[in-house]
Amino acid sequence: MDQRQENYKEVIIDWIYNLKYILNAYLTNKNVPSGHPIYILGNRIDIENSDIEDRINKIKQIVQETIWITYRRNFPPLYKSNYISDTGWGCMLRVGQMAMAQMLKKHLKNHGDKRDNDCDNILLAFADNDSLECNQFIEFYNKKDRQKLHPFICPFSIQKIAYLAKKEFNLDPGEWYKPNYILFLLEQLHNSIPIRASENLKLQVFNDSCLFLDQLMNTMFEMKFQSDQNLEELLEKSHLQCKNSLAIFILTRIGLDEPNQKYLKILDELMELPYFQGIVGGTPKRAFYILGRINDHYIYLDPHYVQEAENKDQIIENKMFYNTSYSCKYIHLLNQKDVDTSMGISFYIRNQTELFRFWRNIKQIKQKQNDFFIFLSNFTPEYVDYSNQLEDSNKQLNDDDVVFLQ
Repeated sequence: MDQRQENYKEVIIDWIYNLKYILNAYLTNKNVPSGHPIYILGNRIDIENSDIEDRINKIKQIVQETIWITYRRNFPPLYKSNYISDTGWGCMLRVGQMAMAQMLKKHLKNHGDKRDNDCDNILLAFADNDSLECNQFIEFYNKKDRQKLHPFICPFSIQKIAYLAKKEFNLDPGEWYKPNYILFLLEQLHNSIPIRASENLKLQVFNDSCLFLDQLMNTMFEMKFQSDQNLEELLEKSHLQCKNSLAIFILTRIGLDEPNQKYLKILDELMELPYFQGIVGGTPKRAFYILGRINDHYIYLDPHYVQEAENKDQIIENKMFYNTSYSCKYIHLLNQKDVDTSMGISFYIRNQTELFRFWRNIKQIKQKQNDFFIFLSNFTPEYVDYSNQLEDSNKQLNDDDVVFLQ
């Protein structure tokens, strides 16, 4: 299909979204809570000076260092469609991309090639215009034997996501993504075509508000643990060969129509953990990437801003991350009572020591809170099958079907 430009109606809609975005950012800046520590992406930041401008500037600095991915316009038409923009429907897709970019950034900081600019390499992985590479990807993905890794530069482009969404979920461009959809699509893409130096980062998505230690250890150490083994003791005392780091997403709900106040307190504690790497969530029908919190307000990146699509060459030409359209100069705050109850909570675990501490911290939170909304188990119950979960997820993972286990 030939490339087309946006029509007048589409341009007006883009303008309206951008106006709303700017107004929201302006109003948010006036509501920054004072006198509270900031918890953001695994870090605690104490600011003794309660001057609101000082706090705003500190938050802006952190936000600008986080990769921001938004609506884009005028990219090549998506798979079997006439869509050249994701304005109005792609916010959850973009939030998933931001969460994936943050995991890659965190991982490459520890494991990347220090001669390269990791941020620029990560941005290339999310380029909007990769039409030629997408054709190669479709051919690669349809092969029966995909064991050999393919060196794709843009594995997480909207073109590849749209193709995989149609193939796996029968989801057409223009349809809204649920958190479970985008996370499982990203998991599939990362496992099939990881970017360079991220091959030892394993992405794991847990559904139904469950978290199983044996699944985490099986992936980290690439070995099978038996049900009669003391997994926590193995983590603490043994010198297992750690082969991989973990990017963990837990799909859960913190209420039905509105957030449960007890669950919000638990979520606060989870966001204070040093392994916390954000939340794929938002408000009803508006997806945001939640980075952290100040008291009862969440700091988030908003994808509802429309920018021109960038291809690989344009990203390479920009060179410096902070000079690109992937660095946000605004901050946004959301009162926690307005958050959507369906979300994906993410954590990054670097090695064996961190996995032990993470599991211990999670259990300590559970022991303190009678209403802990995540079911923890050392071993995966027999009735839970994580094989072929991508193929079955459109049936198993509907937001309304999440089961709360105490």
